[in-house]
Amino acid sequence: MIRLLIIGRPGSQWADRLHQLHLSELEIDHERLPSAGIRRFEESPADLIIIADDQGGERVEILAGALRNRPLGQLVPLMLVCPLPDAERLQAATDTLDLVGWLPPETSPQALLTRIEAALDVSLSAQPSPSTPHAEPSFAPEAPDASAPPEPSAPPSRVFRSGDLTLEPLDPGPTHQVDRQSIFPTRDFSYPDAPVDAELIRRKLKAVRHEDYFAILEVRRGAETQPIREAFHRLYARFDPRNIDFQTAHAFEEALAEIRDALEDAWAVLGDPALREPYLRYTLRP
Repeated sequence: MIRLLIIGRPGSQWADRLHQLHLSELEIDHERLPSAGIRRFEESPADLIIIADDQGGERVEILAGALRNRPLGQLVPLMLVCPLPDAERLQAATDTLDLVGWLPPETSPQALLTRIEAALDVSLSAQPSPSTPHAEPSFAPEAPDASAPPEPSAPPSRVFRSGDLTLEPLDPGPTHQVDRQSIFPTRDFSYPDAPVDAELIRRKLKAVRHEDYFAILEVRRGAETQPIREAFHRLYARFDPRNIDFQTAHAFEEALAEIRDALEDAWAVLGDPALREPYLRYTLRP
């Protein structure tokens, strides 16, 4: 059995595409966030790792470098499925990270499978699809006569009798639903005095598209795990559509989803010291 680990947001989509090939000798795991993927790899090493990202960029190479820094990560074949850089950078990254392949996101599942087989020097056979069993003829029961009067049905008895003892059920009365929020109140990280409006959403969306992870979480460069965690929870709750005016949240639904995805990415990297340190070195400003 060949174990494949796919790390990245499109990981579940690639896993579904490969599952559709009905491969009997391929076991596929996938994790959405980088830190979760590294933990999965350390708990259960895979035969090959694929980092999938529809946008690419430096975060993919940082994650690949973090995997290579693990003792087991130096032994496992590594493949990237993300937009291709220029030829010079492609060759340099392939040599530095010892990649067995760098494929664009539009690669077909069959082409990806071919590269996996070449990297592992194996041949993965397709599992025959189960044949449809022969359907036995079914015989419908005769419909009851509509003209016949229906037989009266006696209500179920709720009285228990045993000798001279008779027990009748008590009426429990109306049931009351317990308010979970009154018992387990959630911590509010939002800004009650600074509501999220359309202009703030536009500014934050521009920031998550062009700034680094420290700026996305609004923390200083080199911040430790605790302030990074607090900043993530505060911003993640602040840009939660449930905490925003309904019309604004509805109009900027996709933008809010992109902002919260970027916050998750930033927390996944900066919240893990093993990823934060190489990211800080990689993005060190002169």
